Amino acid sequence: MIYYFHSIVIAVLLWTIPAGANTRYHPCLDAPLLGPGSSANNDHEITVESERELVRAVNNAQPNTTIFIKPGRYELSTTLSVTQENITIRGASDDCSSVELIGAGMDNSDHGGVEHGFWIEAKNTTIANMTISELYLHPISVSGSSRGTRIFNVRMVNAGQQFVKVNPIEYGVGVDDGSVEYSIMQYTDSPPTISRYDAGSGYTNGVDIHAGKDWKISNNVFMNFHTPDTADHLWNAAVLVWNGASDTITENNVFINIDRAIAYGLTKRSHDHKGGVIRNNMIVMTRGLYSKNRSREADASILIWDSPGTVVVHNTILTNENIPYSIEVRFNNSGIDISNNVSDAPMGIAKSQTVRSTCADFISCRKNFISINKDKNEMNADLNWFISPESGDLRLKSSYASKIKKVALHTLALKDIDGTMRQAFTAPGADAVSID
Repeated sequence: MIYYFHSIVIAVLLWTIPAGANTRYHPCLDAPLLGPGSSANNDHEITVESERELVRAVNNAQPNTTIFIKPGRYELSTTLSVTQENITIRGASDDCSSVELIGAGMDNSDHGGVEHGFWIEAKNTTIANMTISELYLHPISVSGSSRGTRIFNVRMVNAGQQFVKVNPIEYGVGVDDGSVEYSIMQYTDSPPTISRYDAGSGYTNGVDIHAGKDWKISNNVFMNFHTPDTADHLWNAAVLVWNGASDTITENNVFINIDRAIAYGLTKRSHDHKGGVIRNNMIVMTRGLYSKNRSREADASILIWDSPGTVVVHNTILTNENIPYSIEVRFNNSGIDISNNVSDAPMGIAKSQTVRSTCADFISCRKNFISINKDKNEMNADLNWFISPESGDLRLKSSYASKIKKVALHTLALKDIDGTMRQAFTAPGADAVSID
């Protein structure tokens, strides 16, 4: 359903905020109406209008139940634990701002036991049409015994650790067949700086999937995943899929001011991730986001670290000289295809398998890498090429569209970020603007 995404990017650009809305929150995305999904054959429907009713409904839900939450603010007194199959919990309205589930604050250690918004340990759970904010740990946590989790049109704001945490059973065995779509993951200022449970400060990700197979992460917005230089964790990916995961699709997302956007794999194993596609994403960093010291130690926006068989195609990346590379490959790189991307920084394969040592500057960093597919990727993009980079819109201006190189159509990216069909020879990057 890629064709809906044009309105999503417009929502990024045009902050039309209704009177009385929380102006610190990113506006809800223009998501399509929620389809039946796991609730297609549900036997029971429950409507709640208070936090107490919501807790009771979730605790007592029978399999095949849809719980509708009436518009309002719900201050959570406990984590909502889903343990029955085929449960849908959704706002009664399709507007994600109409229902807000609120924790005690992401940095509030006196959270009253409300560390998570949802704890899911069941098959075919859908969470949709709501805002979840100010949780000490995770807005949504999914256990390894689950399957088919669907997160749709959910705005998540200010999480103490990962926004969506998908836990493993063991290496390569975890939650399969999940999706995160048309959702927002955002810090209103920056990630938390205090450590919790000895995890270290700055320990955060947007979607963190351990060991899961066949996840789809599409049509989302990730904002302000940039930890301060004083944090223990400096290089958190907004999308991190690893620990034996495989066949992930990450497409049509917008990333604004993130330390790393997407990581398939992170450490050297037999494989930390395998296969999958990264396509039609727009990634932008504000100039000067990184200090000079941070830039010297940085790597790339997209990491393919020990993820053989992965395809990275038609992404647009504007680093604005914060980091030396746009896309970086390390460890097992067999069968990797990196084609038709646009960036303002090189793409490279690490010459050695060791972790990057501190570089004196960008030039010395780049000496450690072998360039990738110069003929298939545009690596000299300029800020002026794009319509509104400060807002995340990295579509090409019409005045530059005719000057950019043409690339051959890739079979795994027939449509662009707007759902427009690409021509046989097309512009690289997320936007299939006509270049004839």
